[in-house]
Amino acid sequence: MTGNGYKIRKSREWWSVWALLSRGSFYKVLVVLFLMVLGEWISFWRILRGDSPPGSLEELVNKGGASVFFMAALGVILLILAGTIGQAEEKSRNTLMRLKISGWQIFFIRTVYCTLCLLVLFSVQITAIFCAAELYERAVGGAGLSEQFLFLAFYRNEFLHGLLPMEELGKWVRNFLLILAFAMEAARSRKMGSVTLISLFVLTAAWFISPVGMGYRDGIVDFVCVVVIGADVLQMLFAREPE
Repeated sequence: MTGNGYKIRKSREWWSVWALLSRGSFYKVLVVLFLMVLGEWISFWRILRGDSPPGSLEELVNKGGASVFFMAALGVILLILAGTIGQAEEKSRNTLMRLKISGWQIFFIRTVYCTLCLLVLFSVQITAIFCAAELYERAVGGAGLSEQFLFLAFYRNEFLHGLLPMEELGKWVRNFLLILAFAMEAARSRKMGSVTLISLFVLTAAWFISPVGMGYRDGIVDFVCVVVIGADVLQMLFAREPE
């Protein structure tokens, strides 16, 4: 019973930290996602209703500025997450201290939460493209969506391929490292500043769209992310409070 009681207490403490994060940020993340999708759909609709409709889904995505909407949403969500964590440190310091959770445990919970928010962003963007593909097929009077149609679109368009690399392992690794590095940087104490987070976002905005295949851009992004992740892990290990 003692062991079970300890596990229940610890799980409640972990959920309390999670609630502090989600209560202050998740609805804001949802608003950003809604505005991103709304902006993209308005842009796609205007292009499809224009005098010169696009000749392919890839052209629709490029002309509609999907990559711009996505990067803007990513930047705003990172600001929301970092800002929420900073406010939680200032306003909920006493609450966190009463929970008797160590610094690295709080950092872990924050990292998991930020990772899930970023995964939701990627998932919503991919789903929005699938819906745009259906809209495009109806506008041009196609026979309907097919796996080959979507495969070719996501293979030929560099932005779409970066979102969903399919069988290209290198970009899957890059996306995993990017999401983890962003999540860990957003989860850090704001006392340490946001220079690394901003720099990583600028690098991503410049080089997320890259040619198919593992190129030097992806290699540099991978290297930077590994350095950021390693530095955050080492920092938390050395900054861990004594039990």
